[in-house]
Amino acid sequence: MTGWYAIYPTGPITLGNLTPVGQNSGLIGCRWPPNGHQLASCIGLPTNCQIWGPFWYSKNNLYLPLPLPVYTTNQGKQGPKNLYRMQFSEQGWQVRPEHQNNEKVEIVGGQYLIAAGPLDNFWKDGVQGPGDCKRNLVALPWQTLTLSRNHRENYEVREEGGFFAEMTTLLETGWAIALKIIGDYEPPSESYLGAKGTPVTIRPLRSEWNWLGEQCDNATGGILLTAALWKERAAKRSLPYPDFEQFPIKAYAADDPVPWQSWKKVPDQKNHQQYVTTLTPGEWLTPAGAVYLWDRESSPLARSGPVTDPYNRDALGYGHLLLFEE
Repeated sequence: MTGWYAIYPTGPITLGNLTPVGQNSGLIGCRWPPNGHQLASCIGLPTNCQIWGPFWYSKNNLYLPLPLPVYTTNQGKQGPKNLYRMQFSEQGWQVRPEHQNNEKVEIVGGQYLIAAGPLDNFWKDGVQGPGDCKRNLVALPWQTLTLSRNHRENYEVREEGGFFAEMTTLLETGWAIALKIIGDYEPPSESYLGAKGTPVTIRPLRSEWNWLGEQCDNATGGILLTAALWKERAAKRSLPYPDFEQFPIKAYAADDPVPWQSWKKVPDQKNHQQYVTTLTPGEWLTPAGAVYLWDRESSPLARSGPVTDPYNRDALGYGHLLLFEE
């Protein structure tokens, strides 16, 4: 049934493919966070349901990516002591007037998570002080690990000296991947996630964050909360901004696109006359944390949430825009 759930991994997660780096060797890359297809597979999402996410959950709080055009004036070992939202003008994205001659300004957007409710307040106020930063801001709660192997079944890495390296992502203890399921469906309490099938536990959450999909009739911009496949015509790569034909983007701040895996049919290794479905590198997507601006009269959306596209990827949570009004 419709509600919020937390996915707790029991160990490191691999989300990638084996690529050759030498004779009889290879490297497994790890992409993070999990995309909508991988999450849907983990929870066994029916075709008549929808998900929002991935978001992040710890100690009864929902966390979201810190938007890219955010900076600090005093980054230290313990993280920023204050936060400021950059402003857009004819000269592009600019720091606040009182900081324009400050050489110590440092962009920290995309490097932290921020509690969901405080993000909404911070974006309206444009500034967050030391006490709020300490309570609401956290460093990214995951790390990349590289595991060495000397045996692999499918790729025949068996003889002495055979080697490949597997890059995995380990989520910190106490943290979970949060998502909302919309529809008449309750996921299993146990499942698997990632290329190696890392066991996970799935628990319902009592809290509700329904304002992530609230109405905003006069929106002048949006914060990208989940990675998006802003499709470019005749190309397998993501634009840095949504391709709204009737609603052009006035300005944006987006990170570089990252590889994304799609389902493709390839010949079966044991029977080349048959085909199997597998995840392979195929396209690029825009990471979460981007911010988009448009004119008030040309808002492409009236409600926050995943942007509808012709490929129905919004059902898997891609391109969730949190709308705001200047």
